[in-house]
Amino acid sequence: MNNGMKILTGFSLGLLSGVVAGLLYAPEKGEKTRKKLQKNVDKSYQDSMKKIDELKASLSKEMESVSAKGKETYENLKSSVNYKN
Repeated sequence: MNNGMKILTGFSLGLLSGVVAGLLYAPEKGEKTRKKLQKNVDKSYQDSMKKIDELKASLSKEMESVSAKGKETYENLKSSVNYKN
């Protein structure tokens, strides 16, 4: 499991734990609790989407790096065996 997935898993478990604890210890009326819960869910969703976008960007950058290294290796091998295309 890569670091990004570990972070996302930890974040999700923390979020779930917080929601459960909040519901169990809520001293307020149901309507007020539901509004707070919806607000927290919306914020958590936005935070999760931001983290996913960051992970996508990081993965894209890493893929570009791997691709460039692969092309460089190919060119080095091609020139070392005097391959004519």
